[in-house]
Amino acid sequence: MKVLLTGATGYIGSAVTDHLAAAGHQVVALTRSSEPQPGRAWHAQLVGDTADPDSLAGVVTPEIEAVIHLAPPSGDAGIDTAAIEALATPLRGTGRPFVYTSGVWVLGATGEAQEVGEEAPTNPIDIVGYRPQIEERVLAEVSEGVRAVVVRPGIVYGRGGGIPAILVDRARQQGVPEYYGKEDVRWPTVHVDDLAELFVAAVERAEAGTVWHGVGESAVRVRDLARAAGRAAGVLAAPQVVAVEQAAEVFGPLFADALALDQSVSGAAARTALGWRPERAGAVAELVSGSYRPVEVFGAPDGPETDAEVTAIRRLVAEVEYAQQNELVDRFLSVFRREDPVWTTGHGKRLSGFEEIATFTRKVLPGATAESTAVYDVERVLFLRPEVAAVNVRQQPVGRDGTRLTDRPEGRPFYILVKEDGTWRVGAAQNTVAVD
Repeated sequence: MKVLLTGATGYIGSAVTDHLAAAGHQVVALTRSSEPQPGRAWHAQLVGDTADPDSLAGVVTPEIEAVIHLAPPSGDAGIDTAAIEALATPLRGTGRPFVYTSGVWVLGATGEAQEVGEEAPTNPIDIVGYRPQIEERVLAEVSEGVRAVVVRPGIVYGRGGGIPAILVDRARQQGVPEYYGKEDVRWPTVHVDDLAELFVAAVERAEAGTVWHGVGESAVRVRDLARAAGRAAGVLAAPQVVAVEQAAEVFGPLFADALALDQSVSGAAARTALGWRPERAGAVAELVSGSYRPVEVFGAPDGPETDAEVTAIRRLVAEVEYAQQNELVDRFLSVFRREDPVWTTGHGKRLSGFEEIATFTRKVLPGATAESTAVYDVERVLFLRPEVAAVNVRQQPVGRDGTRLTDRPEGRPFYILVKEDGTWRVGAAQNTVAVD
């Protein structure tokens, strides 16, 4: 299909562009300027501004087979309604899709209800006060022969952006991770690339008049997100909760209320009916060892294949951390290749061969984290060959509550990883103590 995409240059729009193009569709980007933007997977570029509905006249030509409206609301219900009218009217009587982007904030606080679905009544918070009205206006186009659909994303993360990036920036600025409202606040979340795949599914096969929740994880504790954001910012401290009134001084009252909104929202309907499969890393894992903490990469070309290998390497190091923190001997041993691995510990003990490493680990790991443990972050990857990588890791000692132990030195693990049968494993390791 030839798909007109508003908001094509934005955070979500960039991901939707990539996934539409990968699915074989032609993206016609609606942008406020005619200035070319090289590197975008666009078939064509048109000029128009959804905050100026008059500028949209003629952008939906007979060649346009679908419209995905991703541009953010203007803040004026009349303007947003006029934009819907301008974009949807040319589709009337064609049965072609019009997909509108709303959000789960229209549901308001879900209270004790767990994983509320699309059938739940709306109760919008002030920042999206008129959004249900716009949803109804979009769905009314069904009676005019438009395959109108509404998608409500959760809190979007991934690619280093979205609201979680604010948590990372605040942790870096304040020197402590923070979250807002109350201790038990939860957010429904979705990875931006998973969400983009939902938009593709919606434009391809969602039935007219349907509403879909774009939610990968129904209720992530924001305290956990804040701790992970601190990790991404290099701030290993206990998260602190900030009162809404205090947050309003930074973000304004409307956005502060949104950050403090407690929700549990289900995305199950899209999985069942549209075959949507959100499979990317969860929000906490993405913050800890994903796009919010960039890795220096050498010896391999930029591109998705290298990104995928680095992601797999980070997962391996995260497995080292998890096994160490939870004293899981067999899981720790599983990161080593079976054929002649070598390891020099932080105390200088040299271990050769899998059996020697296994014997040592079974002796020292149980009970080793009773008082403290460590976190591991990949900092540099050098691909010596496509299947061999040298990896610099930062190891920081932390208490059982995850806070940095300042009286203990860091470690600088160095791994030689080997990819065997599609899986990265440790072939050699050196764990060096860092001394100032």
